[in-house]
Amino acid sequence: EVQVSIALLSLPALMASESSSPLDFLIEELASDNPQQCVQCVSRLRVIALALGHEKTRSDLLPYLTGEIEQGKFTDEVQVSIAEVLGSFTDFVGGPSEAHCLFPPLVALCSVEESTVRDQAVSSINQIGKQLSKAQLQTHLVPTVLKLARQTDWFTPRVSACGLFAVAYRAAEGKELCDTFCKGLGIDDSPMVRRAAAARLAEFAAVLQENLVEDDLLPLHRTLLADEQESVRVNALKGTATICGRVSTQLKLGLLKDNFQKCVRDKSWRVRVACAEAIADIAKSCGGQSETQEVLQELYVALQNDHEQEVRVAAALRGAGAAEALGPTFAKEAVFPVVSKLAQDPNSASRVELATVLVRLAAPIEKAAAIEMLLPVMSLLTEDENTNVRLAVINQFGSFIRVVGLQDEPQREQLLPLITRLAADKNWRVRHAIVLLLPTLAQELGELNFTKAFGTSFETHATDHYALIREDFVKCMASVGATLGKEWLENAMLRVLTSRAKDKNYQLRSVLLLGVEHLHAAISSNALETQLVPAAVEMASDPVPNLRIQALRSLAAASPSISAEQKRDLVLPQLQDRMTDSDMDVKFFANEALKTLES
Repeated sequence: EVQVSIALLSLPALMASESSSPLDFLIEELASDNPQQCVQCVSRLRVIALALGHEKTRSDLLPYLTGEIEQGKFTDEVQVSIAEVLGSFTDFVGGPSEAHCLFPPLVALCSVEESTVRDQAVSSINQIGKQLSKAQLQTHLVPTVLKLARQTDWFTPRVSACGLFAVAYRAAEGKELCDTFCKGLGIDDSPMVRRAAAARLAEFAAVLQENLVEDDLLPLHRTLLADEQESVRVNALKGTATICGRVSTQLKLGLLKDNFQKCVRDKSWRVRVACAEAIADIAKSCGGQSETQEVLQELYVALQNDHEQEVRVAAALRGAGAAEALGPTFAKEAVFPVVSKLAQDPNSASRVELATVLVRLAAPIEKAAAIEMLLPVMSLLTEDENTNVRLAVINQFGSFIRVVGLQDEPQREQLLPLITRLAADKNWRVRHAIVLLLPTLAQELGELNFTKAFGTSFETHATDHYALIREDFVKCMASVGATLGKEWLENAMLRVLTSRAKDKNYQLRSVLLLGVEHLHAAISSNALETQLVPAAVEMASDPVPNLRIQALRSLAAASPSISAEQKRDLVLPQLQDRMTDSDMDVKFFANEALKTLES
């Protein structure tokens, strides 16, 4: 419906500018030698289809496109655009009951040489296929997939077919689709086809009946893991986790001990990297089964100790996921030491990501070990010369605190000095990250401890040199107030806000207006109307136009919390005065604010 509405907006312009039929206009535009003009024309296909109507779109427009594609008339860029547009074209051909008529041009695109065109065509066919009934799929999509899979003139149709089996299988009868995939495409003479089949193993395994996964897909998976082509083995490894989740424990063990282990020892470092990238998901799909845990632990250790740095880093980056699946003892003894070492190594690749993984180990290694082992390393990393490494650690503080808690004195004594030190860091991004942490800290510490630890820093945050920190501090205090209560918020913030009203720096005066805008619903109506609104109304006459504008916007935002009497007696007269302001922008925002308050 949205697509149709957008097309309707453009329809009058098209009909007014073109005396010939919409299809003639399309043919003329697509004949241009300018590729950008052709792409722009394709983007108007929905408008043209709307002008033609459903029947003529099906009988004239789509056959024309199919014929031109088959004759190679369009550039790759135009073909990608056609494939993309047709994926959301269902409403323009009469709805899902007629959507199968979109298959011919898309199937023609599935055979072209350019992979980006084929990929988009496959994506669009799948998008349409999900809207069709089982009967439509059986009648129109299943034969299409089988036809593509059996074309022998060139490899491209068979590559495209690999991506269509999962959707088509929803309506399949018998084993024909499964056999075509497992005993045809999966062992095709062309490595490009085998690579495509390997890449689609996981999505096909997810919909295939369990007995067919074990009898047909698993043997193919084993074959692809041993393929002579490196890229085929790499793609096949991406489906191992899904396969493991669909087969019996005994078959799973055999797959891991034999085929996957051989890949872990493969001569190609890219294959070993693919093993490292897959192992955490494989461990999760095995569901903590004791029979597979020991095997996976050995395989993970082998990858961690690989002679190639890329493999070791890839394994370490999956350390948190592997630790969650393989247990706290393994996480502490095997995963943590390696991830910790790599995260602190200045020559290590992916240090930022590794620092994130390191802190995420808190949950798998559990509270006591997180405090004893992780916290000292985190403290070191927050002093790292690489700001992004420091931020990676700080951004995970919230999840770390939720694991270890701050209710006990020992945790507070270790963590709070670290956080307060970072809150005053010279790097604004670090200070900003700590400000965003305040709501979590309030939840964990409670009113007394939070105020004791951070109460003296509120004015510092509110007057920070960076506008983003000032604004986000005020926003975060609204969340803190929701945890600690209105009375606490008023005691903590009103003095900070009202003391800004007479500041010489207009940017700091605006902090009060941020309070009006973001805290009006979080404090009592009495505090708002006696302390903040009068100051905001006064600022609407400030010599600085930008501040007058911000005052008007803040008053409009706080309108739901301001009493009708104060609006009438104090706010509206000021807004009406601003309607005669010398600055045009101030007049505009005064008018907008008046509309809001009077609505």
